[in-house]
Amino acid sequence: MGLPKRKNDIKVYGVNQNTDGPAITGRRKELLEEIIKSDTFLPDSILHDDLDLGMLEFVKENFKVVSDGEQIPMIPKILTIQRWSEYTNNWSFSDEDGNLKLPFIAVVRKPDVQLGTNPSIQRTIPDRRDFFYASVPTWDGNQMGADIYKIPQPIAVDISFDVTIVCTKFRDINKFNQRVLQKFSSRQAYTRVKGHYIPIVMDRIEDNTPMDTLDGRRFYIQNYGFTMLGFLIDDEEFEVSPAINRSITMVEPDLRTIYPVKRKTNNITIQSEYTNGSIIANYTATSQYKVDKTVEITFTDSLVTTGTPITQSVRLFIERNQLSGTTEYTITENYNQLSGTTSFKDVNIDTIGRSKYEYTFTTGSTFN
Repeated sequence: MGLPKRKNDIKVYGVNQNTDGPAITGRRKELLEEIIKSDTFLPDSILHDDLDLGMLEFVKENFKVVSDGEQIPMIPKILTIQRWSEYTNNWSFSDEDGNLKLPFIAVVRKPDVQLGTNPSIQRTIPDRRDFFYASVPTWDGNQMGADIYKIPQPIAVDISFDVTIVCTKFRDINKFNQRVLQKFSSRQAYTRVKGHYIPIVMDRIEDNTPMDTLDGRRFYIQNYGFTMLGFLIDDEEFEVSPAINRSITMVEPDLRTIYPVKRKTNNITIQSEYTNGSIIANYTATSQYKVDKTVEITFTDSLVTTGTPITQSVRLFIERNQLSGTTEYTITENYNQLSGTTSFKDVNIDTIGRSKYEYTFTTGSTFN
């Protein structure tokens, strides 16, 4: 007998559309939409009252027992241990005539809520840091941005419940027991609380039937202990902070080739005229073309006399759209006369604003 052929494409989870392939992603999206179906993009709070209501709805939906053609009623609220003691002592669950109405089902919650034992969320993150949950796009009419939503790790809690059936017929006890064992054949079941699946584990089954009778009638009390492996989410701990803002900027490039323009040369002639005695110097600057911007001309003039040499700083302007400008300098100290030589040093030509001309200069002097 030959060995069976080896298979390389074994599907561990089968080919069920709910557990294999793209259906898994679709199911996860569906669950997420149920959790954040509100307009805030964040999950709703899950507090103690929400978990209590989830347990009550779980019992209503899964532990239905029909006795004599009628469904056994259930007290429509969660009872505490103290409140259940009042019911068992006073038997206020009665009809209009004051007669005890049996059977009925009650859900009793123990008040001491413990830190959870669910391994998936059991104290895995220290200090309850906030973690990224979602990035939500925003638009204020002008700018596109995003908000970052952060939430802390939920707090795992274990809540103990007792589901009690009180009846007068043993077959009602059997029916209720059958419903419970069928639901918890795999030890745990799930209830939905605001879109979240919360596991419930069955711990024990107890019979608390009293030995005496009530009003001459025999009745049975059976308790089923359950632990809900829940978690707490408080929306006041959520953090919403802006992430980034984007603005649309339109840019239209000019693809034309732009060549640098060589500026036209405009020569300025700087002329000085001197008078002996009390030395008077007239300075004139004349441009080749009318200037397009006001031109400022500065230089140092050195005059040689029969006495002490004279050095003076000169500044004159050619106004915009003009060809020339002039200024006069007078030195009151008397000298014998000029020796007939002069020189211009450190000549600088500036314009007030960018000019289309590139300036050059020449100099000249006359004596009277």
